[in-house]
Amino acid sequence: MIEDAANAVLRIEKLSKGKVKGYDEWDEIPLSTDAALIGRPSKKPDAIPPDIMIVGNDYISRSQAEIFYSFSAGCFMVRDNGSLNGTFLNGEMLEKDKPYPLKDRDLIGLAKISSEIKVLFRFRTSEATSPPWVDEEPGKPPTKEGLSLNLRARRLFVNGKEIPLTRKEFKVLEVLYNNRGNACSIDDISWEVWGKEGASDELIAKHISRLREKIESEPSKPRYIVTVPGRQGCYRLDL
Repeated sequence: MIEDAANAVLRIEKLSKGKVKGYDEWDEIPLSTDAALIGRPSKKPDAIPPDIMIVGNDYISRSQAEIFYSFSAGCFMVRDNGSLNGTFLNGEMLEKDKPYPLKDRDLIGLAKISSEIKVLFRFRTSEATSPPWVDEEPGKPPTKEGLSLNLRARRLFVNGKEIPLTRKEFKVLEVLYNNRGNACSIDDISWEVWGKEGASDELIAKHISRLREKIESEPSKPRYIVTVPGRQGCYRLDL
C-alpha cells in the first residue's frame, strides 16, 4: 500500500564509526516513495549529497546503496550501487545493481570489514510501527484500560498511566510485542536486543523480572508477560 510506504522507516541500530547526519543511534529515518541514496559526503563541491549521509566513516562509499519504492512490486527495494565494502540484507551480501525486496524487520548492513558490519539499519513498515490503537498525538496518553505500547514514540502506558522504561527494557518488550500471542525464546530475545554480542539467560531473566515489576499488578502472577508452560526459557506477551 502506498499509504504505508509513505510512513516506512529505517531505524539506526548500529554505528561502529561515524554518525548519520541529523540522527542519533536508534533514531528512525522516515522513508517516502522517492528514492533515498545512502552514502558518505563527497569532497567535490558540485556533487549531489546523499539523502542519508553517513559522516566520519570512510568504509562507506559515496554512493553506497539506494532504497526506493517499486510501484510495480508494491514494496520497498534496496540496491547496492557497486560499493567498495558491500551492502548486506539479513547478513547476505547483495549483488551490484540488483534490487532486493524489503519486508518488515529486515536488517540492512553497510561495509563489512574483518567480518564486522560497520552500519546496521532496521527496515520497519508503518503497519508494524504504528499499531491501530496508537494515538495520532504521541504526547496524549491513551484512555483505554490495559497495556498500550507506542513503538514510534517509545512510550508505555498501563491503564492510562505512563510507565518509564530503560532502553533495553523497552527493546525486550518490543520483541515480545512484535511476537504477541506467540512464544519468544531467550535466544530470540538475546539476538533481537543484544545482537551478536548476546546476553546471558540470567540477564534476560532479570529484564523480564523488572518489566513484570513495572507492568504487572501482581508480578508473581503475571497477566501480560507470561512464562510459556512446558517450554523452559520462553515468554509470551498476552494482550
